[in-house]
Amino acid sequence: MRKLHARFDAYWKEAVRTFFPQCIRLFFPSLYRLIDWKRGFEFLNVELRRVHSPYSKGRRPDIVVLVHLKNGNSCLLVVHIEIQVQPDPFFEERMLDYYLHLRLTYNKEVICLAILADANPNWRPRRLHKKIAQFQLVFEFMTVKLLDLDPQRLEQSRNPIAVITLAHLNALRLRGNPELLFQEKVRMIRKLLEGGYTKRYIAELYAEVDAIMALPKELERQVAEVVREVQRKKRIRRLTSLELVALEEGAKKGLQQGLEQGIQQGLQQGLEQGIQQGLQQGLEQGIQQGIQQGIQQGIQQGLQQGLQQGILQTLELRFGGVPEPVAEILQKITDIESLRLLHAEAITAPSLEAFETVLARYAEPPTPPAE
Repeated sequence: MRKLHARFDAYWKEAVRTFFPQCIRLFFPSLYRLIDWKRGFEFLNVELRRVHSPYSKGRRPDIVVLVHLKNGNSCLLVVHIEIQVQPDPFFEERMLDYYLHLRLTYNKEVICLAILADANPNWRPRRLHKKIAQFQLVFEFMTVKLLDLDPQRLEQSRNPIAVITLAHLNALRLRGNPELLFQEKVRMIRKLLEGGYTKRYIAELYAEVDAIMALPKELERQVAEVVREVQRKKRIRRLTSLELVALEEGAKKGLQQGLEQGIQQGLQQGLEQGIQQGLQQGLEQGIQQGIQQGIQQGIQQGLQQGLQQGILQTLELRFGGVPEPVAEILQKITDIESLRLLHAEAITAPSLEAFETVLARYAEPPTPPAE
């Protein structure tokens, strides 16, 4: 059960990041109408320190987004969304912790939102009330209970978050019955492929639906056969995400290929280098040192190539193409930590332009020290 909760939690966070405006529109329409979406928004999670209290226990808020209001003022809102998939007796206190932390960090107005994705219809936190003598504290936040949503209205909606919500509700409803879950998953994927969504939406939605409605391996193979059949009949162009199953798997495959290629190259280079050193220092010692150095070099090259390939595949899946200058800049970046950060940016960036802005910082040559 713990693994199921962790999986739901992880994929909901990714879904909200990918479809943030659509999420607010479906779950919190009154708030959606107050935001000036033309001015964009910015995810701020990576800048936050962990919240330390008896209730938050060192955890960070799940998702924090900086948005602009429509009323023409320069006021900014920090919108916090908490994805909670299992009942927490101190949930209200934890939300208050996050509110105070965000308010002190940014000195901005804060709105706390909670998406309650658990299976308990009776758990409905939304208000914290503390009273001692004449002192009184009332803290309320906005919530949506996924179990309350009408499946028929979700079916009719063109909002991509509605598709993901349906997948989640089906996974909860059919938990422990893989055959029925298989039938529902096939139905949803057929509708997704035939629904007229853009290539990017299909790739991202398929990844989410496939992950949330996970099945045993044999049933997953049957799902893949159905997907290929639908593609053939409808002449739908094959999508990379469908072959790789999910966006994360594409990045992992690229990294694995890069590692294997790098190790192979490293072994070959190591043998050659070792033999050369062996002629001078002793054949046995030289080969051993050469192989070790070659493997280390190969692993480094493999990590670099794998991360570069994973970034390119992620950008291709999310935005439908990668400009050649972007690929050229990536090939010149060899620092592993920088590539890891860029890969995370490729997954979360709201647009290709936003990713290019971040990429440009890594491409800038270091400023020479003043004499």
